[in-house]
Amino acid sequence: MARKNPKRNISRIETYSPAGKMYGGWEVRMQRRGKKTEKFFSDNGFGGKRNALKAAQGFRDNLEEKSRKYTVKELASRPSKRNKSGVVGVRLHHQKDSRGDFIYYYWYWVAQWTDGHGRRRTKSFSCHTYGDEEAYRLACEARKKGVHQAKR
Repeated sequence: MARKNPKRNISRIETYSPAGKMYGGWEVRMQRRGKKTEKFFSDNGFGGKRNALKAAQGFRDNLEEKSRKYTVKELASRPSKRNKSGVVGVRLHHQKDSRGDFIYYYWYWVAQWTDGHGRRRTKSFSCHTYGDEEAYRLACEARKKGVHQAKR
């Protein structure tokens, strides 16, 4: 298992005053289950860079301990805001093909999932061949079958 980055979710912020003096600190930014949290730890308030970083890491670790991440299964079944099809892992794709003076457009419903070995799998269904509704139904079915076979 890979080691966790000690500065994950922590950023260094430095700025200069009009007089040319530098001010800085560490900012913790995190999002868990839709709730965003951020807190700034200034060097001056904690007696230097190292102490501010230790305070920020302690805050972040405490926050991670209290809040639960989404599982891979929960994320896979939750549609994002960008999802237009209404089904996770199913999207409408169009392809433009230029041949001389002519331009052709091909529309596909694409199903996408991760197999049991962690590899991405896709299957597409042409709207021209199957019709829009049938291609969509087949893509949804292919995704459901692929996820079931992967046992994820």
